[in-house]
Amino acid sequence: MIRKARVEDSKKIQEMINFYASKGLMLPRSLSSIYEHIRDFFVYAIDDGIVACAALHVCWEDLAEIRALAVQ
Repeated sequence: MIRKARVEDSKKIQEMINFYASKGLMLPRSLSSIYEHIRDFFVYAIDDGIVACAALHVCWEDLAEIRALAVQ
């Protein structure tokens, strides 16, 4: 199920993003950055686990940026 991310998802989101960042595939994110932008994040959850995340940052009325897309 795709849902809005919650504060308690932040550490798992950071783990997924920084796993790929350690391989040079995406930019790392600090936990404080994820907390600060948690309203931008969506997660894909199966049972009790999060298997994917992405952030949609709205820049303008008709412009948005997909950020931090990671799939486990």
